[in-house]
Amino acid sequence: MRKRTRPTRGQVVFSAGALLLALAFVHAAFHLTEVSPEGWGLTMVYAVTIVVGELWRVSVLGTRDFPPIALAASLALPMTTILPGGLQVGYSAGFVVVVVALSTYIGQWARRALREGEPALSQGGSRVIVVSMAAVIYREVPLEGRALADWVEDWHDVKWLTALTMISVALLAMGLKVLLLAMRHSSSTHALLWQSLVDEVRAVGPLALATASTAAVIALAVTALGPVAIPLFLAPLLLLQLAVSRQSAVREAQRQTIRSLSRLTDQGGFTPSGHGARVADLSLAMGRDLGLAERDLVELEYSALLHDLGQVALRRPIPGGSTTATSPLDQRRIAQTGASILARTAELSRLSQVVAGQATPFRHGREGAELMLQSRILRVSNAFDDLGGPTGHGPVARRALDRIRLNLGYDYDPLVVRSLCRVLVREGRITSNDVADLDL
Repeated sequence: MRKRTRPTRGQVVFSAGALLLALAFVHAAFHLTEVSPEGWGLTMVYAVTIVVGELWRVSVLGTRDFPPIALAASLALPMTTILPGGLQVGYSAGFVVVVVALSTYIGQWARRALREGEPALSQGGSRVIVVSMAAVIYREVPLEGRALADWVEDWHDVKWLTALTMISVALLAMGLKVLLLAMRHSSSTHALLWQSLVDEVRAVGPLALATASTAAVIALAVTALGPVAIPLFLAPLLLLQLAVSRQSAVREAQRQTIRSLSRLTDQGGFTPSGHGARVADLSLAMGRDLGLAERDLVELEYSALLHDLGQVALRRPIPGGSTTATSPLDQRRIAQTGASILARTAELSRLSQVVAGQATPFRHGREGAELMLQSRILRVSNAFDDLGGPTGHGPVARRALDRIRLNLGYDYDPLVVRSLCRVLVREGRITSNDVADLDL
C-alpha cells in the first residue's frame, strides 16, 4: 500500500493561488470589454514595472529574496481607478489579478533564465493570494452597498481619508505577505511557525512597510500625474533597496570570513575535515526546533563554526580532534582559549560567552538554568559529531546517542538531546524506533 504524504505549506499556498487565478481569469473574461484604452496603457506600464521588479530582487540578510518594486506596483494596480481628467481605467479585480500573475511569472522565468534562482511557481502563488485580497477588499467587497473604490472616488475634499484607506489596504496585503513568507520559512527549515513570523517581521518588516506606503503613494499620484508617477515615486524605494542590498552584502562577507576562519583547525590537523561545518548545521537545525530567534541562530552558527578555535594553542593535536574524549579540565581550557581569542575582536566578542559555555556540563538546578541555550546546543551537537564522525547515520548514530544517554542530565541537557533525536529522525539518520529503544 502506497504511503500517503501530507502536502507541504508551500504546496497548499500554490494550490490556493492557482484556484484564485482560475477564478480571476473567469471574472476578467466577463469584464474585459469594460477596460478603457487608457486603462490598457496604464496596465502595460504596471506590467513592465512588475517584470523589472522581479528581475531585480533584494536579498535581505542573505537568506530572503524580497521584490519591493514588484510588490509596490502589484498593490498599487488594484487601487488605481482614475487617470488625470477623471478618466476611468475600467478594469475589474479579476483583471488585476491576472495581469499581476502573468507579469510576476514572466519576470520570475526571465530571472531564472538569466541566472539560477528559485522556480517561478514557488513564489507566484503567494503573490496571487496577496493581490487577490487587496483587489477584492478595494474593488469588490460592498460597504453599505458600494465598493470601497467607489467611496474613495467621492472623497475629493478629504484626501487624507483616501490616503489612509489605501495605506490600510496595502498594509493588510503586506501583512498577509509576511505571514505567507513565515509559513514558507517554517516549512522549509522546520522552525516553529510563531518564531518564523517574528523573524520575518524583524527581517522584512521595515521594507514591507515602505513597500505598502509606496504603493499607496503611487495609486494617489497616478490620479494626478498619470503613468509617469509609477517610476517617479518608485525612486525612494529603489534607493532603500540599494541600501538593503549593501547591508546584506556586508553580512554575507562576514559569514564567508567566519566560515574560512573555521577551517583553520581543519587545515592545521587539529580537527577532522568539515567538523565545524557539520556541528554548525546540526546546531542550526536543533536551534530552529527549539524555537530560537533568528539573531540567536546566527550567533549559534558562528559559535559552532569557531567552537574549536582554542585548539590552535595546543602543543600537540588531540588524537582524532575529539574534545569530548578529553578531560573536563582540558575541555574548559580549550573553550576559554577560543573565547579569549574571540573576545579580542569587536565583531565576534558576542560569541565568546557561547564558546566558553560549551565546556560547562549541564546539571539540574541553578547552574543548568543559567547556562545559555546556545551553549547547551553546541555541547550536544559537538559531542554527537565527535562520537558519530562524518557519517553519523544508522548504527553509528545510535551508538553515539547511546554514549550521550549515559551522561544525560549531567553533561547534556535532556531537552536538547530530545531535540537532537527529532532532527536526526527528520533527516532520516535514525528511526523513531531507535529513539524508543534508547529511551530518549
